[in-house]
Amino acid sequence: MKAVGVFRYGGPEVLEVVDLPVPEVGPGQIRIRVPAAAVNPSDVLLRTGFTDPMLAGRLTPPYRPGMDAAGVVDAIAPDAATDLRVGDRVMAIVIPIDPSGGAYAEYVAVDARQVVRAPAGTTHAEAGCDQ
Repeated sequence: MKAVGVFRYGGPEVLEVVDLPVPEVGPGQIRIRVPAAAVNPSDVLLRTGFTDPMLAGRLTPPYRPGMDAAGVVDAIAPDAATDLRVGDRVMAIVIPIDPSGGAYAEYVAVDARQVVRAPAGTTHAEAGCDQ
């Protein structure tokens, strides 16, 4: 899958398109195909190195920014506590400092508690941004 990652800190020029494996759903997780992810101030903190104390030694670059995502449920772990189904339109809070990485990717796998149904009538872009 394509994702946006950071191997070194700096300005917007350090963002790189990278190829990563599609994440598998782990226990209690939902995988989302992500056509829309928001850009927000926390992404700048990751890109410029502010979050390095939370990343270094715990995660391997590329670090992946992005906290807000919207898309379609692609897979659900059998033990996930959710009423969502594959194909549902959803939005999610993604935590870039977790091993799963941030929302700047074609797919994310997150805890089911981080995912909710997208509001009816919204586009993915609208559902995936802070409003």
